[in-house]
Amino acid sequence: MGEVSQEISTAIKALKYSDEQIRLLDFDSGKELYFKLLDWFVKSGDRRWWWEDFKQESFDFPKYEKPFEQLIKIIPDADKNVWLMVEDDQEDFYQIYDCQPSIIGKLIGECFGFEYYVIDKNKDWLICENHHNRLIGLGQRLKERNMDKTK
Repeated sequence: MGEVSQEISTAIKALKYSDEQIRLLDFDSGKELYFKLLDWFVKSGDRRWWWEDFKQESFDFPKYEKPFEQLIKIIPDADKNVWLMVEDDQEDFYQIYDCQPSIIGKLIGECFGFEYYVIDKNKDWLICENHHNRLIGLGQRLKERNMDKTK
């Protein structure tokens, strides 16, 4: 298990989250989904930082001090589970969790810093926070819902 994956596992236990709130996909399902999402969102194939080469036009959210705390205000349909994908270069691919949006901010706040992607299960939108604390979005629905919050 990679360092980021271990950090998340420790945070899940500390926050007493249930499998209904967050569940790591098994290896085969996670790997298959990772490569489907990669193909859908990234032009140049497998790369460490997806945000450098999105297929769709991206947009920025204002510089928040702690962007992860703003996610619940930004995510469309915050009552529907999303994919939470975390960068962990010690893993074969980025780990993906089936996750309730309402817990993501607290979960990430419990951990050391890492890049993550919050992805709509229909692939309609994506939000990521990179190592520059830049919050980046993709998808018309996400942009329309957050017109007052984007640049």
